[in-house]
Amino acid sequence: MLTTHFSNEQLLPLILGGGILVISILIFNKWTKLSLILLALGSIFIGFFAAGLNNFLDIWDEQFHALVAKNMASEPLAPKLYAETILNYDYKNWTENSIWLHKQPLFLWQMALSIKLLGANEIAVRLPSIILHAIIPLFVYRIGKISINRQVGYIAAILMSLSYFPLELIAGRYATDHNDIAFLFYVTGSFWAWFEYQRTKSNKYLILVGLFSGCAVLVKWLMGLLVFVIWSIVELFISKQRFLKKENLFPIIKSGLISLVVFIPWQIYIHITYPKEAGHELALNGQHFFEAVEGHTGDWNFHFSKGLKILYGSGDLIPIFLLIGLIIFVLKSQKKAFGLFATIAVAFVYIFFSIAATKMNAFTVVVMPFIYLGLAALIFTTIQWIQNKTKKELIGTILTPLFTIIFGFTALNMSKLENYHTTWKPNDNQGWHEKTAWKKNIISLANQLDDPNYVIFNTSITPFGNVSVMFYTDFLAYYKIPSKEEVSQVKNSGKKIAIFNTGNLPEYILQDTTIIKIPYSLPVAID
Repeated sequence: MLTTHFSNEQLLPLILGGGILVISILIFNKWTKLSLILLALGSIFIGFFAAGLNNFLDIWDEQFHALVAKNMASEPLAPKLYAETILNYDYKNWTENSIWLHKQPLFLWQMALSIKLLGANEIAVRLPSIILHAIIPLFVYRIGKISINRQVGYIAAILMSLSYFPLELIAGRYATDHNDIAFLFYVTGSFWAWFEYQRTKSNKYLILVGLFSGCAVLVKWLMGLLVFVIWSIVELFISKQRFLKKENLFPIIKSGLISLVVFIPWQIYIHITYPKEAGHELALNGQHFFEAVEGHTGDWNFHFSKGLKILYGSGDLIPIFLLIGLIIFVLKSQKKAFGLFATIAVAFVYIFFSIAATKMNAFTVVVMPFIYLGLAALIFTTIQWIQNKTKKELIGTILTPLFTIIFGFTALNMSKLENYHTTWKPNDNQGWHEKTAWKKNIISLANQLDDPNYVIFNTSITPFGNVSVMFYTDFLAYYKIPSKEEVSQVKNSGKKIAIFNTGNLPEYILQDTTIIKIPYSLPVAID
C-alpha cells in the first residue's frame, strides 16, 4: 500500500514507473523486446521519482557538483567552483577554491549540458543520472543472458532498476551521488562489452570495452580500468602458461590503448593549464589508499557490515543469500570465464577497498550488477526447484513474475525512502525541512536584491550554504562573516555586500549602512 507521507507530485512518477515495470514483467516471456523497452521506460520514471525526493540540492557533494557543472555550462574546459574570485582562497581546499579538479570531468560535462538546456535546477542536475540509471539494467540483462539465461538476466535487471541505493544517489543523498551513478554506468558498460566480446570475438566490442573503461576513468579515476584487471586475471587462470601469447594478450592491450586515448588528453591538459591544482589532486587521489581522507574511516570489515546494509538492506540473512547467489551464478554460468569474471570482480573490489584506509559507502557499488545477478540466479533456481518438486510447469509460469515483482519492489525499500525524504520522522531525515526552507530563502534573494553585483556573506545557516546560493542565483557567496579587510576588498572590486543576520554580526558590519542585512531565523522542524 502506498504511503501517504509522500506528496502526490512525488508519487506520480513512482506509480507510472511501477505500473510500466509490472507490465514489462508480465509480458517478458511472450514479448521480450517490448518488455525490455518498457523496462527502460519504467526505469526512467523510477529515476524521476528519485530525482523528485529532494526539492533542494543535498549537502555535501551534490551542491558542489551542481555548481561546478553550472559554471562549466559556459566554460566546459574551466571547471570552477567560483565563477569569479575576489577574495583569497586556498587552492588545496576543494570546498572553497577556484579551479575545481576534485573530480574527473565527464559526469560534470553531462550535468553541464543538461543545465545549459534546462536551466539551473535540480532536475537538470539529476537528469543525466536518470538516463544512465535506466540503461544500466539493460547491460545487466545482457550479461545475465550471456552468462546463464535471459530469465536470470531479466530478474537481475528489475532488481537493478528498483534498487534503493542507486536511487538515493540520483536523489543526491549519499556521497558522491551523480559521480557514482556515472561511474556505475561506464564500468557496467565495460563489463557488458567484455561479455559480448567473449561471446562474439567481434572487434566492435573490444573497442567498446576501451571506450567505456576510458570514460569510467574520466569519472572516478583509475578504478575505471577495473575491467582490465579482471580480464587479465581471468586470462591468467584460464590460459596459464599461454597467457603471454599474442592471441590472449593483444586484445587486452588493444582495448587498453583505446582507453588511454580517451582519458589521457584531459590529464595532460589540466597539468599544463592548472599545474598546481592538478598536482595537488593527483597526490590526494593516492592518499585515499593509505590515509583516511577527510575523516572517511572505518574498520577493515566496513564494506561487509555497514556497507552491505546500506547498499542491499539490513536483514541479517541478506549477506548469506547474496553469497549463495554468487556461488549459484558461478556454477550455472555457461562458460568458466563468465563465472570467474564475476568472482574476481566482487573479490577484488571488496578486498581492495577493505585494505584501503578511506572508506565510503559507494566504493563497492560497481559490483552491484554481479551481486544482483547472483541473487537473480538464486531466485530462478528456487523457482525451478519448486517446479521440479511439484512437477507442474504452471507453477514456474506463475512464480517467476510473482517473485520478480516481490523481490523487485522489496529492493526499492519504500519505508527508508519515506524516512529520509519526508517530514514523517524529523530526527531521521537530516534536516529535510530546514534544507527546504533554506532553498526558499535563497530564491527570495533575487527579489530582495535587484542588483546581481551583490556578494552574499554568512551563509553558514546550512553547511556550505554559499554553494547552493551560487547555484540558484547569480550572486557570489561566502559562508563566513567577512573581516574588515575583506569588506574593503569586496568594495574595492566594485561589488556590493549583503549578509544574513542571524544575530551574530560584529559591530563593524552592523554600523556599515552600505551593507544590507538580511534577517534570518532557522525554521522550526515539523513534528
